[in-house]
Parts: sequence; structure tokens; C-alpha cells
Amino acid sequence: MLSSHNVSMQSISVLIIGANDSSERALRAKLAGQPVKLTFVDNVYEAKQCILQDVSSLYDAYLFDNNDRYVENLALLKALKKNGQYSVVPVIFQADLEEPDKIEQSLQHGVYFYLVKPYTQTLLLSVLKAAVIGFDHQQVLSQSLIAVKDQSARLESKLQVAHFQIKTIEDARNLACALAFITPKPQEVVIGLFELMTNAIEHGNLNITYEEKTTLILTDQLQAEIEYRQKLPENRDKLVSIEFERKPKELQFTIRDMGQGFNYASYLDFSPERAMHSHGRGVMIANKLSFDSLHYEDNGRTAIGRVFN
Repeated sequence: MLSSHNVSMQSISVLIIGANDSSERALRAKLAGQPVKLTFVDNVYEAKQCILQDVSSLYDAYLFDNNDRYVENLALLKALKKNGQYSVVPVIFQADLEEPDKIEQSLQHGVYFYLVKPYTQTLLLSVLKAAVIGFDHQQVLSQSLIAVKDQSARLESKLQVAHFQIKTIEDARNLACALAFITPKPQEVVIGLFELMTNAIEHGNLNITYEEKTTLILTDQLQAEIEYRQKLPENRDKLVSIEFERKPKELQFTIRDMGQGFNYASYLDFSPERAMHSHGRGVMIANKLSFDSLHYEDNGRTAIGRVFN
């Protein structure tokens, strides 16, 4: 499993569903010499049997490689998402970007990673890495949610208004878990809160650009760069502010950074240009999965997410 703090490609296991002979040969060739275990099945029925026969050994990702069986693929995905044990395993779809309706449907069911043929080995590895890192983040968040469950439950009905300040990624993880359990859907909300807080730290306060983050992920230097920039004189006193407010029909979370802002509009929805990037999905996931309403103010320095009661 890839670590959220060390994103070098370690041994991972991928179930590939619906690949034809030529596609299987291409995938094996591109991943030759990489510590990636590939299991190929012809269809969703074999995939379901393969997934369920050994519940003690989860795959690190599912790759649906036959776009012609989209309806069957989506049916399996829906079934897996209903089972908590498999619901967070990342799914990668071979996508036809000229079919936006299919992409919109798959987004609604938690598919955030896409491969568009033909793709290079570098792009394939980038998508696999992004998917498994995302899975690892979700596992850590889920484990942390369990740890804070009892404490947050006692706060659920009592907390009306609160203000917090954070500085580090670890701060973001801990606070996201504590606040998520106040909401009706903690598993979904925790991801969005963590993504928005992380963006506020990395891109807002520390001014790590999109392009810089791409390079830092590829070279396994992101966490080191975060720690370095936080020690710079111009960043030492920068904090991310989080405000919580309970309203009659909704819970509101406001996240403010001290950065220069960004063009948030292009990140709220799926972008074909970023389909195979190693990052850039956090705002979209927060918008599509975590919050019932998400909008930005102050040129992108302030994110306001709402969860309806």
C-alpha cells in the first residue's frame, strides 16, 4: 500500500475487469518491472466472485477496462459501494471523454479516476498512484473517525458555533474527523473537509502551485516541501481558519486561508484535461460527494460547505 507520506510505488494489487487480449498485453507490458500485481477477469460477474471469495484480501484498485459494458460496470460499482468493506476501494474507468453523461453518472457513484486510450506508461502509473494514495488517505481518515466517534457524539447536539485554526496536514486530518462526526454523513464529509483544509494549507498558505505539486508528487517530495515552506519566515505565522455554525436546516463549514486565491470555478466539476493527473480532484470530490452545497468567496480564499440536516 502506498503511504500518504511516502508516495513511491510500493506493491499494490489491481483487479482489471473486461480487458481484451490486446489491452491485457498492453497493460502487462507497461507495468512490467513495476511492483504491481495484476488480476484479469473477463466480466463483472467474474469480478464479483473474485472480490467476494477472499474478503480478507482487498484489492488496492479496480480498473474497468471495457467501456462497452458501462451499464454492467456501473451496476457492480453500485453493489460494491453499498458494502462498507469495499466502498472506499478506488475505481478507475476507461473513459470516452466525448460521453459526458456517462462520466457524470460515474462521478455520482464515486469514480474519480480515468484512463483515456492510448496512454503512456507514465500516465498509467500516475493514475494508479493517485488512486491508491487517495485510498490510503480515506483509510487513515476512516480509522481516525472511529477513534473520535464517542467524543464527537457527545458534541453532536451541543456544538452550535465554533472557531478553529490549524497549520499542518495532521491538524487538518484530526479536525476533519472531529467535525465530520457532527454531520449526518461523516464518511463522506470527512473527505471533503480534509481536502479543502489541505488545499488551504498547500495551495493557499504555502503557495504550492498545481504544476509544482505535480512534480513534487512524482518525485516523492511533497511532504518535505510542505515542511520546508512552513518554516520560511513569510509562512511561519500563516494559519487556516475553520468556522462551524449550526443552522436550523443545515450545518455550515467555512474554511479560510491566507493565500492569494485561485480560479476555483474550473475545479468544481470534472475536467477532461485533468482526467489522468496525479491530483486536482479534491475540490470536485468535496463538491460532488461531501457537501450538499459548496461555493467560494474572496477570490477563492474562502470555501463554504453546507450539509443539510
